Amino acid sequence: MIYYVVAFLVIVATIVGLAYVGANEDVRRYQQHLERPSEADLGDCLRCDDGTLCTHLPLIEINTFGAEIPGRPVTYESGLFDRGLNAGVVTTPDGESEIEAAVSVIDNLNDWNHADDVPAYESLAMMRLRGNSSRFFDKPNYRLSLIEPDGEGNPLPLLGMDPHAEWALHGPFLDKTLMRNYMWMNMAAEVMGPEQFVPEVRFFELILNGEYQGVYALMETIRVSPYRVSVNRHREGVPVTSYLVRLDTMTHTPERKMNTFVTYTYRLEGGNTMEILYPPLAQQDEVVRDYVARSVSTVERLLYSPEIIWDSRVYEQYIDVNSFVDFYIINEFIGNNDLWAGSTYLHKDVRGRLVAGPVWDFNNVMDNFFLSMPADEFLLADRGWFDRLMMCPDFTGRVIRRWHELRSGPLAEERLVDYMQEVEDWLGSAIERNYEVWGYSFDPSQVNHYSHRIPTLAQAAEGMTIYDLNPSSFAEAQEWMRDYMIERGRFMDDHIEALRQFSHPSRHALWILQ
Repeated sequence: MIYYVVAFLVIVATIVGLAYVGANEDVRRYQQHLERPSEADLGDCLRCDDGTLCTHLPLIEINTFGAEIPGRPVTYESGLFDRGLNAGVVTTPDGESEIEAAVSVIDNLNDWNHADDVPAYESLAMMRLRGNSSRFFDKPNYRLSLIEPDGEGNPLPLLGMDPHAEWALHGPFLDKTLMRNYMWMNMAAEVMGPEQFVPEVRFFELILNGEYQGVYALMETIRVSPYRVSVNRHREGVPVTSYLVRLDTMTHTPERKMNTFVTYTYRLEGGNTMEILYPPLAQQDEVVRDYVARSVSTVERLLYSPEIIWDSRVYEQYIDVNSFVDFYIINEFIGNNDLWAGSTYLHKDVRGRLVAGPVWDFNNVMDNFFLSMPADEFLLADRGWFDRLMMCPDFTGRVIRRWHELRSGPLAEERLVDYMQEVEDWLGSAIERNYEVWGYSFDPSQVNHYSHRIPTLAQAAEGMTIYDLNPSSFAEAQEWMRDYMIERGRFMDDHIEALRQFSHPSRHALWILQ
């Protein structure tokens, strides 16, 4: 009898395992600048002459066969920079939003890389620009979907990352340090731990149609897959499902848009929308869309009801609390003004609670937003769902304790300062090469107004100009981020206990009286 019971349990476990898309294993985060040799480590290159591009960074070469890459906003093409981000994007002459390109990846792991080296990987790809405001940058971001000649997806393990077909090519332009996405994605991974997916990032240098384009970062995109967001697969015809949703400033695909409690009660910031990214659009029938909307709305109704005051831990039934605590801390520390407005993701496995994240798009963090971000204020404690969670003393207490823990570990000041210098040293001469192409962008008068910081009304009244607010060199950009990072951390060290004011009974006295 015991034998049959054990056999039955093994069969059940196997079925469940097959249904599971994947799970993040407890592995150490790969950080390129720590794992790959620097220029000094490699020594002189004996295989190339002066004037030949010779780099310790991987190279990616893309050939579009003369086709223009679509995705520029219409206002960019017309020169009318009116912040019309929803004005549409330029497509190819035949109306398509992507073009086919050839991609070669040169990645000599422990040697110099040259444009004529034998590629580690080659593939066709569908390509377009990606992003929101970054579409206006002279040095844009790109999306690559690797394909086979027959058009099927071609997942490849580019630059040592897990195999996948879809990738983001981030071109640091507004970020003059070149490293915000690289550094803070790695820091977020250390904060959130291996149980949460945080996109991997690798530096490389891009050659597009034979022209050198400078330093880029190859990033994993946020997708449900065995190696990224790991959830149980959606089963067609089953009303209960795992899901991945995104809150953003614009509707990328109108058919994915859904209305939840905060939408129809007008608690969502104006113009923002929530979209279902998983299950995929082809599987989003009315039942699926209704289930996901109701699942998210259940949490929202709870957060906006007196119930979280009467029972300040009731939210634990619905959300993965640790993920929300870490999600808040990393985004608050780096001053991510986009949170709860753009590029904010949530996901839920059919067997679990709602999880905050994955994190995404750190290009504007650490006071690199279009307008200056104060270092001496809590920026996110009263935004989005955090405004409601902070009403709960238990949640606030968890945030405070976790902050102190992280400041003696991955977010320690000395460690972060050293990290910045280590990345700069490792990038080496690639920084100079990048700014041989894009160095003009240090003069804000030479780029459009999407591509530099502008004074606030208060700063303008004090006589500050765009030249005061934008770094004039890579060294100054590094100094500004380092100083803001130090000031921000020390402010939070000194004032983290002040978060308790958000859960003080006076904040919700009326509900208590009722």
